[in-house]
Amino acid sequence: MSQILVHYFDPDFDHMHLTPKESVSGKVDHYNLDYVQNVVAGQVLAELVPADAPLRPGVISPRPWAGQPLPVGPNTAVNPKNAGQIIATVNGYVFYHEGVITVKKLLNVRRDVDFHTGNIVFVSDICVHGAIRTGFSVQGRNILVKKNVEGARVEALGSFTAENGIKGGKMARISAKGDIKIPFIENATLIADGDILIDGSCMHTDVWVQKNLVVKGRLQGGTIHANRIVYIQDQLGGGISTMTSIEMGYDPAQMFNLRAADEGIAKLKALIESLEKKCGKHAELKAECEPKLEISRTRLVTLQKRRQALWEQMTSESDLRTCRIIVPGQIRPGVEISIGGVYCVINDFMENVCITCQDNEIVFDSPAMVKK
Repeated sequence: MSQILVHYFDPDFDHMHLTPKESVSGKVDHYNLDYVQNVVAGQVLAELVPADAPLRPGVISPRPWAGQPLPVGPNTAVNPKNAGQIIATVNGYVFYHEGVITVKKLLNVRRDVDFHTGNIVFVSDICVHGAIRTGFSVQGRNILVKKNVEGARVEALGSFTAENGIKGGKMARISAKGDIKIPFIENATLIADGDILIDGSCMHTDVWVQKNLVVKGRLQGGTIHANRIVYIQDQLGGGISTMTSIEMGYDPAQMFNLRAADEGIAKLKALIESLEKKCGKHAELKAECEPKLEISRTRLVTLQKRRQALWEQMTSESDLRTCRIIVPGQIRPGVEISIGGVYCVINDFMENVCITCQDNEIVFDSPAMVKK
């Protein structure tokens, strides 16, 4: 019986020649070009089937097969449950290499992430040898970027490293389930479930860090949300004209959700006010807007209850004993410190101090670090 080899990926895929896809409405998407063919361990990649058998949905490029060995390459195998199938043995991207089906675990993007690549979503580790340009996004496990990150969105399910820094243009958002390591950052948002290490300066950036934050240079501008140790080696704050704030004592992830709830409440209140004005103008508008108004009011009450529950959970789980701000260098006036429900503004220059909360008061000790 003659057989054909059918593929469940595109064997002729060429990531160097991607074209934007047109939607049913006629719009062309220049940001999502499907740069990589993702597969996961255990996924069927190709299969021998009878030549006269009806093809299943998802089959691409069936090829005649004259009894030669299956094209099993690196990180693929014959399915132990079906000798006619090739499966992936790791998460990665699939392609033909030297005549065999291959899966690679590391995706090397050897150029900028821009309109040539589109946004990138990958199931394993990524190394971007160029920059990530404004408006684009990268999602993967562990992510390494060799050049600048601009106003982009990056989501690492493991760790994130940028060798050449982040110039966020008030648009960049970098999040990692693990650690973040960068040489410098400005005008961005950083979110990490692990530690954050910044070798140089952190300028005008909001930081949400579950574990420890280390800035070896200067931290100036923005708000730091942390719950363990914040270490600023050279300088904290930029003077009274630059708002720099450190908020500690509450879980940063919950604080992030609380801010999102506050933003949602503000938007709903603005919408309700607008709809109420329309309802007051004349009968036709009232008939159109009243159902929307009722829905918006219900959503507002629900979100306010959710926000209250989140706040109560945060305050009940608060532990101020882990909170410590260590500054061997200089603190400039204007820095705001909040640890739990205790708040203070630093009004004078300070040097070599450790800031903690003791007996419901902000305490400044010197030296910042006691040698044992």
